[in-house]
Amino acid sequence: MIKYLQHGEINKKKWDDCINLSPLGLVYALSWYLDAVHPGWEALVENDYEGVFPLTSGKKFGINYLYQPFFNQKLGAFSRKPCEYININPYLEALGKRFRYVDIKLNRAIRITVKDFQVNMNINIELDLSDDLETLRSNYSENAIQNLRKFNGENIVLNEEKDSDLLIRMFRSNMGKTLPKIKDIHYSGLKKVMDTAFDKRTGRMFVAKNQKDRFLAGAFFITCYKRAVFLFSANTEEGREKRAMYGIIDSFIEENAGKKLILDFEGSNDKNLARFYKSFGGKVFYYPGLRINKLPRIIRWLKK
Repeated sequence: MIKYLQHGEINKKKWDDCINLSPLGLVYALSWYLDAVHPGWEALVENDYEGVFPLTSGKKFGINYLYQPFFNQKLGAFSRKPCEYININPYLEALGKRFRYVDIKLNRAIRITVKDFQVNMNINIELDLSDDLETLRSNYSENAIQNLRKFNGENIVLNEEKDSDLLIRMFRSNMGKTLPKIKDIHYSGLKKVMDTAFDKRTGRMFVAKNQKDRFLAGAFFITCYKRAVFLFSANTEEGREKRAMYGIIDSFIEENAGKKLILDFEGSNDKNLARFYKSFGGKVFYYPGLRINKLPRIIRWLKK
């Protein structure tokens, strides 16, 4: 039996136990992560937390809708049962009763067989780090190798830091200027994720600086379930010119080579970003997006 729970009704210990026991647990679905990026999230829960489905909802024109929060790549159903794929149909039935508009991303353990929903596949790029460093680097593209040569010819210092404000501030003053949909509240949620991950010793931030101690580029990785997610990064014009991000990622690969760890680039449907991630030998995987649109015609028109 699947029941709907408001935020205050969720037993977060049982919730996290379910995610931890899931064959494809993801950090995005843990209660503390959801609390940061979408305070007040709700849930669909199967029986005594045998399966769970986080609900990141909003309300507009008096209509409830479900959407994917910023800095949370994918969610969907998670089950503690040992299974390769999750039967999502009962959850979809429950979603359809509560939400008239749904636009979310789901983990790849999910297969959707019901034809009433619009499904689109999204790109995720991953690199298995279990090989030795020599083997991993042999799979770099020629373009990546050339860019690393340029990086190594510059006087760039790589350090590990714990300064979420610095990375967010540098992103907002560069790439963030082109992304007006990301608001203060979203950056605040990201900061909570980063700071909590630092406290839990699952988050690491690497920064590239020039000889004058000026920030060039930085990246934040969060590791959970033997998966290191390349969650957030910032780059400056000088950093791009000196290929600083190539150096940061190569350094992370060097440090973790030979470990049972997946470097999850989070992928991208943007061809240029996908090409960049694949240049390190990353492989393409797909995960589904789900859309349900039962809005009244006038609201569909306004939404367009």
